[in-house]
Amino acid sequence: MAATSQTNIKSYFLSTNLLSPIAGMNKNSTVANVLVPLFSNLEYGFTLSGGYYKNYYSLETRLTYGKSNDYNSIPQIQFGYNFRVLDYFKKNESGWYIGGFARYWLYHNKYTKADLHNITTNMTIGYVWKKKRIIYDLRLNQPLTIYSSSTVENTKSSFELNTSPMPLFSPVLPFLSINIGYQFKKKE
Repeated sequence: MAATSQTNIKSYFLSTNLLSPIAGMNKNSTVANVLVPLFSNLEYGFTLSGGYYKNYYSLETRLTYGKSNDYNSIPQIQFGYNFRVLDYFKKNESGWYIGGFARYWLYHNKYTKADLHNITTNMTIGYVWKKKRIIYDLRLNQPLTIYSSSTVENTKSSFELNTSPMPLFSPVLPFLSINIGYQFKKKE
């Protein structure tokens, strides 16, 4: 009976990216303007994520709204799946996980009224700690592909393999995400 009740617990969570508000601030340092977004998963402003834990996997949605400078806005929505590898063996609801995400974001320039629509896929690897109902989540997000389309005249849509936003700096460049959240448990 106890084993049955353990497997019939639904678990939901809400979390936020701790560095996305900092990435959205206009900083006086060019280095900070470039590096901070890499440590915020390219999320600017406010990020709210929520999802569902069941057995050894999680489904997650991330909503972000902010801007990287004074003349743009960058709303984003992401959907993903993560498999908790160590939890599969240890059954402690913490540990390493792997997964994948799809992200849509709109880069809107308010002065030129130009829009750049992007859809990307990425792979995730991370570590989640659970302390009672508090969740700490540290993850690397490796971009894989991108599809871009622009409202600017004489531009073509394109799809390509894209493993770095700065290929001249590094051909492979993952983004970091530091998240904190709260877990809600509900018995079926």
